[in-house]
Amino acid sequence: MIFLKTKTRNFSGPAHLSIAGHRLILLATLSFVLNACTTAGIKSEVDDAVVGKDSGLTGDLLYQLLVGEFAGSAGGLDVSVDSYLQAAEISRDSRIAARAAYIAIYGQKYEQALEALERWNELSPGDTEVSRMYAVTYLKLHQTSDAVVYIRKILDESDGTPREKALFIKQLLNKESTTEDSLAVLEALNLAEPGNLHMLILQARYAAQLEQYTEAVSLLDQVLAMDATLSDVHIIKARILDAQGQRQKSEALMLQVLEEHPDNSNLRMQYARMLVEDGQFDAAREQFSILQRQTPENPEVLMSLALLYIETKQLDQATTFLDQLIVMDKNVDVANYYHGRIAQNREQHEKAIAYYLKVKNGSYVFEAKLRIAGLFARLGKVDEAVEQLEALAEKQTSWPNRVRAYLAQGEILRSAQKYKEAFEMYSRALMQNPEDADLLYARALTAEKVDRLDITESDLLKVLSTEPENANALNALGYTLADRTERLQEALEYIKRAMELVPDDPAILDSLGWVSYRLGKTQDAVKWLSKAFELLEDAEIAAHYGEVLWMLNQRDKAREVWQKGRDKNAQHPVLVETLKRLDK
Repeated sequence: MIFLKTKTRNFSGPAHLSIAGHRLILLATLSFVLNACTTAGIKSEVDDAVVGKDSGLTGDLLYQLLVGEFAGSAGGLDVSVDSYLQAAEISRDSRIAARAAYIAIYGQKYEQALEALERWNELSPGDTEVSRMYAVTYLKLHQTSDAVVYIRKILDESDGTPREKALFIKQLLNKESTTEDSLAVLEALNLAEPGNLHMLILQARYAAQLEQYTEAVSLLDQVLAMDATLSDVHIIKARILDAQGQRQKSEALMLQVLEEHPDNSNLRMQYARMLVEDGQFDAAREQFSILQRQTPENPEVLMSLALLYIETKQLDQATTFLDQLIVMDKNVDVANYYHGRIAQNREQHEKAIAYYLKVKNGSYVFEAKLRIAGLFARLGKVDEAVEQLEALAEKQTSWPNRVRAYLAQGEILRSAQKYKEAFEMYSRALMQNPEDADLLYARALTAEKVDRLDITESDLLKVLSTEPENANALNALGYTLADRTERLQEALEYIKRAMELVPDDPAILDSLGWVSYRLGKTQDAVKWLSKAFELLEDAEIAAHYGEVLWMLNQRDKAREVWQKGRDKNAQHPVLVETLKRLDK
């Protein structure tokens, strides 16, 4: 509800102003108020006599109108509603009662709204707007049976189609009602008139929202019994079955309907998406291929096929569809981005950069710039990459994107073993948001590299104070204490807590093996490290596992493990340090 906005005036006027002058000002103000009522959505015609000699204007009426309007403008809804209700009782103008009802509903004074509506209905019987506002008020009061009376009256007086009536109900309930009350209203309406398929579908949707899936499916089956050709209803039913955990039954239903309606592109699209969600990429690609034959220039289908071919590592086929999109001038930025991903996957770094530079608009611009910087670092242009990421971070209005740019910058610096620069960069970033868990975690790992174990510990403890089940932080703190201090029992407790949260994580198993080794429990160390290495042949795990084997005099096996670590990353600092320390 929009209240009339006016500046407060002294309506007493100068002392010498005549009684006639007072009346002219008051009448003009009333006309202004009534015109405002008309523009606020009250559809009664303005009676020319309102401000004439036969208007029935009294001092009490004008006073209540002015008080009501000015109180509403100042936010005094209680006073405004009371004044308009009194004005409605004095006046026989239905617009004033309507105004009172609107203000009461706006101010959530629903019992008073019913009083105003009763007066409005008395002055303007048969006004459809009165019935609608009664329905709205009873919905707000959660009195659904009373609301249904007026909703049915509106529908009975309407000459709209069944679909139009269902659309009206949908819009009314979405705006004015809770999901629970909406379902109750639809149950009553459909019980009274069960033949409107669109209303039954609407009831099924509300039932599904409330996870009353059995009722929803039953309603949809009623609809399909009346018209089995409604493919959209089959889609809704399939989705509900899927929500119930009946994935195979859902897919079987979609496939069955597709066999009956093979040219239904919307149905096939939904089925293909369902297959993608289920990880059945080959089957999904088959469905999208059929769609592509049916609609050869559908950009959504072409993009879906390109992404599916990328997912299944059939990159030549993916480029064909990406090129087609570019020729059609459809989804060009996205197509260039994925062209860049394909080139990057093929280690064609310069070509990938060229594609990423073509991404000019949309959500992929930021992703492309991150990847360009990463590729510059791979090409040895570390300083240039860092500068680009620094500039990219500063341009971001979204804090999560800014953090991603900082993390990418730190990763490049860490990979280049520029730990001091990375530590300083993270510290500057944290000045903007000292509580950011991702930046704290990243700085903690970097602080260990510059022998600031105090910062490592304090940052990780700060993360854990707000995220006590952060397995990465628990593991990092436990490993750091195990590797760099003699607080081994404390380290073990942190690592065990991390393992309880993520039992088969190779990094956590590696930490558990390493702290076991440092505690002198070599057999436990072998057990955990061998399991970690079996799950992930990583250079750092190889360094630890090989060292324990070496100390157990299993020299050949240690050399074999170390070689596998070299094959993964011969320059890994932990592996290099281990081999140098053991003179191997």
